[in-house]
Parts: sequence; C-alpha cells; structure tokens
Amino acid sequence: MKHLFTLCAFLSLVGFFGSCDKDPEMVYTGTPVDELAFTDAEKSLIYSGEADSLFYVMNFFIYADSLVLRTQCRDVNLNDTTTLFRLIDRMYTTVKNPAHEGVGIAAPQIGICRNIIWVQRWDKGGINPPFEVYLNPRITNYSDTSAYRSDGCLSIPGVSENSWRAKWVDVEYDRTDGTHNHERISQAYTAHIFQHEIDHLNGILFIDRLY
Repeated sequence: MKHLFTLCAFLSLVGFFGSCDKDPEMVYTGTPVDELAFTDAEKSLIYSGEADSLFYVMNFFIYADSLVLRTQCRDVNLNDTTTLFRLIDRMYTTVKNPAHEGVGIAAPQIGICRNIIWVQRWDKGGINPPFEVYLNPRITNYSDTSAYRSDGCLSIPGVSENSWRAKWVDVEYDRTDGTHNHERISQAYTAHIFQHEIDHLNGILFIDRLY
C-alpha cells in the first residue's frame, strides 16, 4: 500500500509540472493567440478618422515622433481586413495630400509600426503613375552598382539631399488578396522609392544614407 501511495504521488507531480509548460491561452480556451493582431492602441489610431481622412505624419524633428520613426516594424496579416483596409486607405489619402504630396509612405510615418508601404510605380508609366500598396515587403537582392540620387521625406520636412541607392532591387511582398509575390524593380527611380520606404520599416531614414 505504501508503494502504491508513493507511485500515485509521483504521477500527480508529473502531471502538475507537465502542465506548467503549456500556454495558458491554449489550456483554458483552446484558442491560438494571433501575435500579429492589431493592438487596441493601433485600432484607436486607425479608427480616429474616416477612411478618407488624413493621418498626422510623424516629424523627425519632434523627439517623441523620432522614436517611432526609429522603431523596427512588425508584419501584418489579413485576419482583420476591416481594420487593415481602413489603415491603408487613410495612408493613401495621406500620401496624396495636395499640401504635402509624396511618392511613397510607410506605416511608421503615421504612427503604426507595421510592415506596410505605398509606392508610386513610376515604372508603370503614364501621366499619373499608379500607387500600389505592399504588405510585409522585403528586399532580397540589390544591384552591384549604386546611384547618388536626390531624396526627401514627408517625415523630414524642408530637407532635400542626395542618398546612395541601388539601381535595381528584388523585392518580395504580400498583396491584399493574400498572394505572395516576387518582383525585380529595374527602373531606378521606382527602385529608389522601394528602398526608401522599406528602410522606414527598419527604422532607417534617408539621412542615414547621405554618404
């Protein structure tokens, strides 16, 4: 009987310590945690205006804003399409603001540290080249040669300098339809914009590439 009691106590301890390794969320609810879900703070900012309203643009010369601009961004997923589309619609309205129009914008510039950019595709021609949005973009390859090109930024108002940029880049990205894509951006100016905007997602500003 004594040996039986000891065995039962041992098995109880094994069961107790074994359960300590489990994610409490999984143990009690069985629901996986979406680590890429928009936070309450992000949703509050995203829904602070209508889909066609401007975001405030982070200003590098304001200390609190500069900390946001230096933040490494996280990926985004398509689980909350309503919030995602409100965000990208407002980003588009912001980059197209006639008072301060740009050729690209990245989510950290409006205070959302997620891997989302808009780029004006000058390589697709026309009088008014189209803007396209890219989710989770990454540069996978750079040309061996670089060019010293004029550069500026909506988040560094009044400053225009030259920065070093690769002449072409290979990029991979997700689209809002859920597809994953790979593309070589061979037109130098469009490649420049991609590099500028993806730099933002890594906390890098064009002034870091002046020399």
